[in-house]
Amino acid sequence: MKETIKNRIPIHVDLAPNRDEVYSGICLKSNDDIFIFICFNEESKEFDGFAIIRNYEIEKYREWDKEELSEIKKNNYSDFIEKLPLEKMENMSECLSELKNEKLIAIFKESDDDSYFVGKIKNQSEKELELELLNEDAEWIGNEKIKIDEISYIGFGTSYEKELLNKNVLQQRV
Repeated sequence: MKETIKNRIPIHVDLAPNRDEVYSGICLKSNDDIFIFICFNEESKEFDGFAIIRNYEIEKYREWDKEELSEIKKNNYSDFIEKLPLEKMENMSECLSELKNEKLIAIFKESDDDSYFVGKIKNQSEKELELELLNEDAEWIGNEKIKIDEISYIGFGTSYEKELLNKNVLQQRV
């Protein structure tokens, strides 16, 4: 994995049998607790935001082959390099602390693969996170407290969060 990170080689990360998910992108950091990567958007065929997964969720990964590499339409991964303070992001709690100024993050909990929360970090304690939630119509709908130990995935800076933010800004102007 160290060579894969050093050489910025795109990979597929398989979470089976824990979850029926495969994520694609470029790994920036991997340790016993977390796996931080630049996401690859399969629809736009370009790199799109970041994700953090608990490392124990990962069963295996595979480097992309030549055919998969040729599918990249816009090789924009350099837009995401050195945007995160990786040296301060050693576990999920530290990652969340570093994301407190993000306008929006998406969070999946271990107990539910099908739904997720999107919002802005309002408060964080040692064991709990409070998110101000934004719904799919880009309306603020209240706060949700989430135990940090229950978080399995954090996404941020992707086109999805940006689209919701733009929608929210437009609503605020009306």
